[in-house]
Amino acid sequence: MMSKILVLICVFCFLLTAAGPAAAYTTVKAQQTPTVSADSTVALGTLLLKEEYANSIKTGDWVTISLPSFVELQQLRLYFPGGTSYWPSVTDATYAVDYTVYRMGDEIPLGSSGVTLWKEGLNTFSLKVTKINRKSATSTFRCEIYFDQVYIKALPPEESGKIDVTLDAPSGSGFSPGTVTVANVSIGGSTATAASPESLTDLGGKVANITLKENVPGALKMNGTDFRKQDTVKFVLSPGFTWQTVVLLPSWGWQSGDIDYAMGEDTSGRSVLYLQIKKETTKDTGVGRVIISGTVSVDESIARSGKVEVSYEGNNPGVDPALLEVAEYSTAGAAVNGKTATDVVAGHSNQRIGEFTVTEGMAGDLARGRTITLTLPEGVKWNTYPTVKREAGNGELSGPVPVGDDKQTVKFTVIRSGTEKTAFCFKYAAVDLALDAPEQVDITVGGSAGARGTVTVAHVQPPVAVVAEKTTVRIGVPSQPGGKLTITENMPGAVRARDAGGATAFLRLELPEGVTFAQKPVVEVSTGDLILDNTHIRLEQGDRVLVIPVKTSSVSPVSKPIEESAVQSESSPTGEAEEKSASSTEVGVTGSGTETSSGTETQGSTITVSGIVLTVDRTVPEGAVNLKVSGSALSETERIFSGTLNELKVPLATCGTPAPDQIRVAAVFTIGSKMYQVGGTEREMDVEPYVKNGRTYAPVRYLALAAGLNDENILWDGSNQTVTLLAGKRVVQFKVGQKAYLIQGVPISIDAAPEIVNGRTMLPYRFVAQALGLQAEWNESAQQVIIR
Repeated sequence: MMSKILVLICVFCFLLTAAGPAAAYTTVKAQQTPTVSADSTVALGTLLLKEEYANSIKTGDWVTISLPSFVELQQLRLYFPGGTSYWPSVTDATYAVDYTVYRMGDEIPLGSSGVTLWKEGLNTFSLKVTKINRKSATSTFRCEIYFDQVYIKALPPEESGKIDVTLDAPSGSGFSPGTVTVANVSIGGSTATAASPESLTDLGGKVANITLKENVPGALKMNGTDFRKQDTVKFVLSPGFTWQTVVLLPSWGWQSGDIDYAMGEDTSGRSVLYLQIKKETTKDTGVGRVIISGTVSVDESIARSGKVEVSYEGNNPGVDPALLEVAEYSTAGAAVNGKTATDVVAGHSNQRIGEFTVTEGMAGDLARGRTITLTLPEGVKWNTYPTVKREAGNGELSGPVPVGDDKQTVKFTVIRSGTEKTAFCFKYAAVDLALDAPEQVDITVGGSAGARGTVTVAHVQPPVAVVAEKTTVRIGVPSQPGGKLTITENMPGAVRARDAGGATAFLRLELPEGVTFAQKPVVEVSTGDLILDNTHIRLEQGDRVLVIPVKTSSVSPVSKPIEESAVQSESSPTGEAEEKSASSTEVGVTGSGTETSSGTETQGSTITVSGIVLTVDRTVPEGAVNLKVSGSALSETERIFSGTLNELKVPLATCGTPAPDQIRVAAVFTIGSKMYQVGGTEREMDVEPYVKNGRTYAPVRYLALAAGLNDENILWDGSNQTVTLLAGKRVVQFKVGQKAYLIQGVPISIDAAPEIVNGRTMLPYRFVAQALGLQAEWNESAQQVIIR
């Protein structure tokens, strides 16, 4: 009994739900979504507004219908279907509204429908239910809104290309809010597409069919009889290919005879297919469509293997340019193509390189018994030979087999010629690189199989960047200042602490024959955590080689701004910073670290070598003085490559022979005499030269005057007891009591200090001459010093 009661209750509840008013729910949808063009008056899709449940809509309910701002309403039609199923109309009723004759706020009654239209703007109106006239308790509201004429303005950049109708209603209304698309907006134009590419040989043949269709009626304008020059519509082939035969298949808005064609060449000599649009499509005919079926011929001397493309272009307003692939052109032989390229480090061994392919132009081009050779450039040797993987076809290779003893060439042999077009991929290879390896690893492909080409498989990065501030030195002059040298790791750990045998690794800075270091330079790590063995930095080979042992390799990267110059100018007393920067030279790659989001990049540590003083003998030729940078700290391939390939060179100075401007004739000073001679002319000093501890002392001032300096270029600082000589671009400073002098700020050690006698600064002749780039000779019998 209880179960029956429960069933009755459920049925009763269901009946109440079905008969009672449902929650507000109306459906809106577009019955069509045409594509329309901007700057035109068109019809949009019909909007259907229907009540899903009877009694949802009540008297006084509103719904506001809005279109985008670039749409202006001109004519509307509202259709109310008749019958007992729908209201408000007893019979089918249509109400046309000329929207343009009403003003904003006008109320427009729609006959006896009980619905009023309110004009609220150029693109917005509201419908209000003023009377309910249902035919039965189950009748539902239904209205079809036809946007017969609307003006589409230029589509704003931020719009999506759709025309959406938005419905809004107050809370409690039987109308539901929503959005529906009633049209898509095209700016006009046309679309060209191609079918799957065909295969072409040197005999030519068919290319893929091209389909051209308008996006809106009338997009492609009639170009008349002068269609090769005016309002052109053309299809341009890749170089080396020529249109031979063409068939046009028009459809949709175009019929036979509406389109014609002609063939010709453009100014670059490429083959062109011109279309003649004899008749424009209209709203009534719909958009036009044509299929272009064609064949081409091939000029083997120009055509290149690979994609054959057609460029759709022209000055017709309806042309939307496109590049279409219509064929794949194959030639006899084999093509070499790179796939990947890795980054490798010079001076390192077992560096993985990228992959490349050798592909037959036609099946069987790689004939059985023929060979394919792979040759590396100078400074690169095979460590691990490539593995071959067949990517297409059924040909087969054997190998690799080394050719010769230099480990630069390897050979593969075709042991089966393919009956299908075959492609081989060469991968998993590694190489050893000299310190002075080329900037990229290019493999030269050769052999009797006919495969020819060069492919890049790696980009080479030097372990360090070496930058020198180049100076000018003279032949036959000792103790001449050199510029600062910086050695920057391109990545942490690039300068090694141990060689391949586990011994301490070192850097070698080697001067050319005839040039020596006058003193041991100052070597220090200016940035980063690299540690040098400072106690064992030394000069070797007659002071021609500076050896820098490495104690611990760097670990942490150092950040620097990307825009920072690789060449850092040092200020000088004569303002030479700009000149030094302009004449600085660099070896290696700078700024090759990892870029970060903060506008910086990372590198390793930086070594600076300063206080460089050079002695140049008379055997040194004019030209660049090249410093060689090498050593086990930079290269782990020293035993694989010759010495010249395992060193970096940087111009440290330029050597010239002209005599200095300061002195062009000999100056003679006599011990014990206040008189001295310059080019045979006798002059007088206020102090006599003398001998002390085996050294001949003379007044610095008169030595400078004899060298051609004037009083303005001889400066005395009494508070600091310093004499400064300005000899052209050379700045020399002597300080009383100090056994060193400065050239361009670089200290040069001497074994005697300047002293003051009778108010004059006295110094051995030899050191003053040396500082000014001159030579001093001692005549024992005449007790004279000759400065030249």
